[in-house]
Amino acid sequence: MYRHSNKADLHHLPVSRKLFAREVGRRFGDALPCDRDVLLSFADVGPECANPVLGVGCGTPVISVDIHVHRVTGRWGYVKASTPEKTLAALETTLRQRYWIDINRLLVPFGKHVCTGNRPRCSTCPVLDMCQQIGVTDHR
Repeated sequence: MYRHSNKADLHHLPVSRKLFAREVGRRFGDALPCDRDVLLSFADVGPECANPVLGVGCGTPVISVDIHVHRVTGRWGYVKASTPEKTLAALETTLRQRYWIDINRLLVPFGKHVCTGNRPRCSTCPVLDMCQQIGVTDHR
C-alpha cells in the first residue's frame, strides 16, 4: 500500500533522513511506501525511523520508541525494560492501541525538555505526582 504525499521541505531534517526522503522520492515518486519491510529495506532505516513513518505518515497503529520514550516510560514506572526494543514490546502489551501513534509525538519533546537524561526538571513537571522517578538521583 502506498499513500500519496506532497513534496516535503527537507531543509530541517538531519542528513540521514534527507537521504532517506530523497531515496523514497526517487523510488516511489509522490507515493509513501506504507509497508514495513519496504521501509526497512532502505539503508540506515530501522524501527526508530520506520515506525513514525508508518504511524504518522500512513496511519498504521504502531508504537515508535526512541531513547526519550524509553526513558520517560521507565521513570514513570509504566514499563520496566532495559532497552528501547524491550520498551516497545512492553508498551505493545500495556498501552491501548489508540495511543500507539501519539505516544512518540507527545513524549519526545517532554523527554527532551522536562524529563531529560541528566538532572530532569522535576520541579516543573506536570505529572510529578504520578511519576515514580525511577533512576532519578538528582533533579532540578
